[in-house]
Amino acid sequence: MIKVTFIATIIAVLSIAFSPSHAEIYRWVDDQGKTHFSDHPPEEQVKSEEVSGQLSPLNRDSSAGETQKLQQVFKSATPEEKALEQQQEAEKKRSDQKIDKICQQARKQLKVLKGRVFFTDDNGKEIVVTEEERQQRAARLEQQIRDQCS
Repeated sequence: MIKVTFIATIIAVLSIAFSPSHAEIYRWVDDQGKTHFSDHPPEEQVKSEEVSGQLSPLNRDSSAGETQKLQQVFKSATPEEKALEQQQEAEKKRSDQKIDKICQQARKQLKVLKGRVFFTDDNGKEIVVTEEERQQRAARLEQQIRDQCS
């Protein structure tokens, strides 16, 4: 009796081990025109198609040949390209710093313009500006800050 159970167990284990490891995949279209995929056929009376053989594995290791082909298509940057990219980044950083400095100055001027102010020329002589002109200058400066500063 033990011998029969042992043989039955071995047969069961071997049949499981050597059974196909992939599940069947079914595709069908419902009444609304939506395409469905499942490992079970549809329960309704809908025509379905077994598409397991048409699908390739998702997690497959690329061969060395495929990797080489991809490396030829998507070559890494040359030293000259890398240097140019670094130069462009440095120029952008300098430009951003310059714009930031200008914006800080504009905001400072706007703060001054919004308070009690008087204007002077290059000789230090006072320039008479009406309240309306002061407000117009402040409005222009606010617009410039909105347009050019973040």
